[in-house]
Amino acid sequence: MRHGWNIEKVFWAKKGKGISAAGQIPPDEEFFQDHFPGFPVLPGVLAIEMLRQSAELYFEITEPGHRRQLSLKKIKSAKFSHYLKPGDAWQSELELISEEEGKSVWNGRVLHQGRPAMAAAFELTVATIPESALVS
Repeated sequence: MRHGWNIEKVFWAKKGKGISAAGQIPPDEEFFQDHFPGFPVLPGVLAIEMLRQSAELYFEITEPGHRRQLSLKKIKSAKFSHYLKPGDAWQSELELISEEEGKSVWNGRVLHQGRPAMAAAFELTVATIPESALVS
């Protein structure tokens, strides 16, 4: 399974609970040249994006047939505790805290080799895309 630029596998997804997914950080992304020269690491904003993409995949799996666009509304907290480097395998674990019309609240973390690399509490806006707007 390929989703976004890095999700390759889903371990589980359960409606009302959350999702766990995994992938590998592409080793040849252009941004690694500047972040940081001689010591390339994944920018923190892209670790947050990995969580957002995992949440998007949660909705695709638990509510098939409904297309949604998720946007990051708020990061309540974020902690980065381990560098993620080009080629690293990672796993996301997301817990759905609450969901109501137009928003969802999550606790998530990204693991590398079983160790937490980052954790975040965040809120997403959730917009349903009407079928009439979808292009075949």
